[in-house]
Amino acid sequence: MSKKTRTTAPPHPHRKIWAIAGPAILANSSAPLVGLVDTWAIGHLPGAVHLAAVGLGSVIFNYILWAFGFLRMGTTGLIAQAKGREDEEDRGQSKSLTLTPPISPARQEQVVTVIRSGALAVFFGLLLFAFQEAVLAVSLRVMVPPDDVAAITSEYFRIRIWAAPFTLLGYAIIGVLFGLARVKTILWLQLLLNLSNGVLNVTFVVGLGFGVPGVAWGTLIAQVLTALVSAWILVRIYGAAPLLAALRDGGTWVLAKFRRLVLVNGFIFVRTIFLMTALALIMREAAALGTVEMAASHVINQYMMLMALGLDGFAHASEALAGAAWGRRDRDLFRRWVVLTGYWSIVASLAYALLFWLGGNQITTMLTDIDTVRAMVAALMPLVVALPLVSVWCFLFDGVYIGATAAAAMMVTMGIAFAAYLAVLGPMTAHWGLHGLWGAVLVFMAARGLAQAAWYPRLEQRLG
Repeated sequence: MSKKTRTTAPPHPHRKIWAIAGPAILANSSAPLVGLVDTWAIGHLPGAVHLAAVGLGSVIFNYILWAFGFLRMGTTGLIAQAKGREDEEDRGQSKSLTLTPPISPARQEQVVTVIRSGALAVFFGLLLFAFQEAVLAVSLRVMVPPDDVAAITSEYFRIRIWAAPFTLLGYAIIGVLFGLARVKTILWLQLLLNLSNGVLNVTFVVGLGFGVPGVAWGTLIAQVLTALVSAWILVRIYGAAPLLAALRDGGTWVLAKFRRLVLVNGFIFVRTIFLMTALALIMREAAALGTVEMAASHVINQYMMLMALGLDGFAHASEALAGAAWGRRDRDLFRRWVVLTGYWSIVASLAYALLFWLGGNQITTMLTDIDTVRAMVAALMPLVVALPLVSVWCFLFDGVYIGATAAAAMMVTMGIAFAAYLAVLGPMTAHWGLHGLWGAVLVFMAARGLAQAAWYPRLEQRLG
């Protein structure tokens, strides 16, 4: 293949980015929208204790489940690169005229990655379920909530933990779909998950009066349903015969051949632990300030999640497009996708900042009728407006690094940002209270982006 062919940008690149980012933004944004629905349902129960318990329970599950986010991110990078090599194979040889052409090496690589990632996901999910009481005890000891909040949170936890194997399996399958750039399929799966979750939660909490446990039951049922549908979709994509063959093949289960998947996932796991610890410390520090501060931080967490998952749409475009370019070893095309997805990430960050500036307080009013919580969130709204503007770079580079499977670099840059966060968190919170706490979050987001930007030239050098 000529050099010109390798470095020419694809036609309509912006349209290609939006074909991935658009459905991804819709899919990602539906998750915090369900969080907003849950907050609305619980926020109208008497007192802040129920809202604080749901906020704490969400933080615990975000921590213990998102710590396994490597099952999604590591799988995406490996599948995207294999898909890039498969495209090269398709262009490098004529189409087979047989009715049942043999599976290509790159396609077989994808199938084996699917089986291994799914097996790891179910294994870790079962471990979490088996050790649920230890996980709960450690979580409550670390977070140190008030006794009334801890009691309700424990009830919530013991119901929702049953969904762990299904949730982690869903992570692995979504990783496959992102690597294949099948984002419309992801959109439908996320809509299935989040709409069923929202409907069930409102039914159980508002309609049947189950209170906080109703939210846990709704999430459990929605996760099981979505995992089953996701597995069926993978069978439709790859075919039952290749998947079953890989499942029965002893070579699939040789531990030495798990090395690359485990190595990539291990680095991303450590990186995710840094990230989730940083986010969990928000609720821990807020709990030390008071129940109202915890409730206000839970509301702001919903805004942050909405922003983060929206910006991640363009990160997902980077994962698939830059990842495929990386698999083809095309440095110029890789850089081209980084620049173009970066442009749209900046546009999105400005749109989120405008949304929070013009409508943040009105959204808070809809979420809760507790006046003290409303007032506290309103006072913090300038920091909420600043969040997308400061955070845009770390989300973009996350996608770039995932596509390149630069897991070690992700771990190191996150570690640098986490150290900066720990250095300022205590002093800023002690001096400015909740304003200082969320100011430290801004420092953390900025440090992530700066560290990743400084490391990026090394990433390109690997393409030589």
